[in-house]
Amino acid sequence: MGKSLVTGIDIGHHSIKAVVMKPAGELFELVSYTEVPATGAIFSENHTFDHQGIVKKLKELKKQLPMMTRNVVLAVPDNAVISKVLHIDSELDDREKEFAIHQVFGQQSPFPVEDLSLDYVKVEQETLKRSPTATYQVYATRKEVIESRVDAVKKSGFKPLVMDIQAHGLLRVWQLAAKLDEPKKNWLLVDIGLTQTSICIMPQGRPAYYKDLPFGTQSMEANALASSGVNEPQLNPDQDVTHTINDQSDEFATDLAERLTRQISLYGSVNQQQKIEGLWITGGGACLLGIDEMLSQQLALPVEILDPLQLLQGKYKKNKDGLEACTFSVAAGLAIRGLQWERGDHVA
Repeated sequence: MGKSLVTGIDIGHHSIKAVVMKPAGELFELVSYTEVPATGAIFSENHTFDHQGIVKKLKELKKQLPMMTRNVVLAVPDNAVISKVLHIDSELDDREKEFAIHQVFGQQSPFPVEDLSLDYVKVEQETLKRSPTATYQVYATRKEVIESRVDAVKKSGFKPLVMDIQAHGLLRVWQLAAKLDEPKKNWLLVDIGLTQTSICIMPQGRPAYYKDLPFGTQSMEANALASSGVNEPQLNPDQDVTHTINDQSDEFATDLAERLTRQISLYGSVNQQQKIEGLWITGGGACLLGIDEMLSQQLALPVEILDPLQLLQGKYKKNKDGLEACTFSVAAGLAIRGLQWERGDHVA
């Protein structure tokens, strides 16, 4: 059974979340989920980890997971990744193609290509004509970002299966939610985190659309501290921000709605046949009491809090040990990504 289990691990500044899944036909079965507290001290410079700190926390996490859990999927922060679309001669063999991609990417990269870890996937074109070039989506990040994660999970007793970006994890959750509730295929997934809000959707027949907005619940806490005259913020985990409607959460919802309105308008300008019809919200900000109603009122769209674990097969105990399920979207999406990878679906 252990070989079929895949664990998505979402490492944040205040906690590390894990979701363990196994395949269930075309769907996915929840096996376990848990969370251990952490501090920003586990992070080092440039999106890498403090080795001792992160290994200690991952070992603590492993003790709470099923005994046979080994294969894990981790995320690299979206802002640590360079993404480019390249057009390469379609007649090249695999070795020539890889060399060409590295060469062309190196000419456009602000960093030496030998310092980067590259991955790429072919973008399928809907055309009957044979094109002289093939299109590839290329992703790159500094090798030390990948190596620090690979080394940490190995030292903790895990086996790294896939390394992906956070946005792709959220997109997997969106795909599953839209598959299970097809009338909502034009709904936008909004993950409200501590320092940023991520939005994503996959319009039919078009590339995935995702954006990171540098605005999260931390801004609400900073405003509250400023109002009270406190100079030194004591940041809490995402899910512990606050659970009461007050002036700060009202203001936060208004500011978030303004930013989302701009993004929805921008999306509509390039996808005129597939307008946004509603929002799923996840993340720590979705735990704010009444945030769904406030956003719905200001955006004039239906808004629902999405529990990603309810999209999965198997027995599911909601609010286990007081954990807020809506904060597990990235971890759940990464686990789905790993299971899809194992069965041969390597599309970005």
